[in-house]
Amino acid sequence: FYEQFMINRRITAIERFDILETVSERHRVDLFTHLKGLSMENVYEHGRVDYLNEMPLVFKKSRINLNITLRSIKSGIPLRGFDVMGAGGFLLTNYQADFLDFFVPGEDFVYYEDKRDLLRKIDYYLKHEEERQSIAENGHDKIAARHTYRHRIREMLSRQDGRSL
Repeated sequence: FYEQFMINRRITAIERFDILETVSERHRVDLFTHLKGLSMENVYEHGRVDYLNEMPLVFKKSRINLNITLRSIKSGIPLRGFDVMGAGGFLLTNYQADFLDFFVPGEDFVYYEDKRDLLRKIDYYLKHEEERQSIAENGHDKIAARHTYRHRIREMLSRQDGRSL
């Protein structure tokens, strides 16, 4: 319990801070968070926004939405990934194998393997607007076609009684 909820969260926080610092050395970063007073050059804090009503617009309007999965998540796709793509945003995430079961990298989303790869991909996609928008649109369309709450409820119900809906 302690490892999963305390140590992994702390390690993830350190990792996120390090990545934020690295990215902000080369690019402007707009950060929507409850945290205050980070005072990093090129990091602009916007405070917390309402996740249901305002965050989808933030995801859609952001050129790149960065996801850094909690270390405690060993399998599955973080909800943030679905939320970003569902809002029509471009998703750049750390590697999470389960994404590959449902989405195509470079077509629906993009993943990075390390900080160097992350910076390379940020540089690339900021310069390739049409490709970035196409990936965001593909991710959105795949979410709408196959991954809504309605799809998941049907899947759960069909598994429960052994038949398809």
